[in-house]
Amino acid sequence: METTNDSEKQIYGGFWKRTAAFVIDLIIVTVMALLVGGVFFMIPVPLDMEEVGFIKALHMLWPLIFWLIVPWLYCVLWESSNAQATPGKLAFSLIVVNEEGKRLGFMHASGRYWIKAISGVFVHIIYIVVAFTAKKQGLHDLCAKTLVVNKKRAATT
Repeated sequence: METTNDSEKQIYGGFWKRTAAFVIDLIIVTVMALLVGGVFFMIPVPLDMEEVGFIKALHMLWPLIFWLIVPWLYCVLWESSNAQATPGKLAFSLIVVNEEGKRLGFMHASGRYWIKAISGVFVHIIYIVVAFTAKKQGLHDLCAKTLVVNKKRAATT
């Protein structure tokens, strides 16, 4: 997967497909987080426990912790699975592979996710880069040495 002539360019997942896939995944993760996170807040905290600093802090920090863990596990477990993609990517027949076209391991997918998440906090340039690179890679893909490819086209190469 090193050359990028015109016929091979179509193998890479383009900007708009990846953006649409991201929106689908964002909706799924938001619903999951609200459902599971909402259950946590429905669990009553005994009045005498509210005075305990740790419990109070945990109750306040839980949403932040939850919003870090749920999207991470969602992306990493899907992308390192046999599916090789989140449901959003699968909706557009996209998969995530390493530079040799193989499935990512859990740690590799985790590294890719955290590069994307941390750099996304500061600037959204990482996503715009996809539109201008030959292999349609974001900065997180370049750093993690990964590709997002069209599943059907990748199978024929």
